Amino acid sequence: MADHVEHPDEHRAATPPWRRRTLLSGTGLALTGALAACAGTGGKDGGTEQENPESGTNTADKASRVKEPDIIGTADWEAVEPEQYLQTLHERPSYLVIHHTTTPNVTDGSREAAIEIAQRVQNGHINQHWGDSGQHFTVSRGGFALEARHGSKFALEKGDRFILGVHALGFNAYALGIECEGTYMVNPPPQKMYEGLLHLCTYICQQYDLPPSRIIGHRDLVRTSCCGDAFYAKLPVLREDVKVSLERGELRVSEGFGADNLFDDSDVKVEERQAPAA
Repeated sequence: MADHVEHPDEHRAATPPWRRRTLLSGTGLALTGALAACAGTGGKDGGTEQENPESGTNTADKASRVKEPDIIGTADWEAVEPEQYLQTLHERPSYLVIHHTTTPNVTDGSREAAIEIAQRVQNGHINQHWGDSGQHFTVSRGGFALEARHGSKFALEKGDRFILGVHALGFNAYALGIECEGTYMVNPPPQKMYEGLLHLCTYICQQYDLPPSRIIGHRDLVRTSCCGDAFYAKLPVLREDVKVSLERGELRVSEGFGADNLFDDSDVKVEERQAPAA
């Protein structure tokens, strides 16, 4: 489907799936310990062994917590009911994976435009027999955060569970996924989107006691151009802003992350889909 071209063919793992215990350095991943196999595809990944995140990574004062972002729920954007049972994993995710939708960089940053992209993505994923939106949350060009996969918002509020997604083959049992509207091979996301993404990522890390170093790009898991070259290069800024925000108990938003407004990168065309490596 032209509206969402990133995931279907690109979900081939570049390396065998790993256990939860890994080290993250810079923008890449350094694996330590033994490799483990995850059976299955799509939303039926195996391997739900849990290890606690690194202790002491989230140094935020528990009495000073970042306020919950305004997340537009699936009922509010009139999402289609899931076509199949969605499994709840009663554990915390180990990674937060950033995607881009590879849709055009629209100049409409309204709430209505945010709802439209959520509906388009869900429709595309259901047509691919994923039962619902594959990712857990969506952030629009205008910075609106939306619940994508049913039950994800409730699970996040609980902080001790998450919904099994279909966004990163071989790693769905370990990772929460956020789709960011647009195409970011040439330019990073606009500042407004970054502000919304930062708030959502900070809250997710706070709720799940997830170290900011575990915020990664889709390409860290499989051979894909996602989340775009320009966006991926900015992920260290996102990780650092989340870290500082958790420490302070209030958001720290770096200026100049991306385009000043939605028009600055609106002429960037959707790139050709990359064929997975043999």
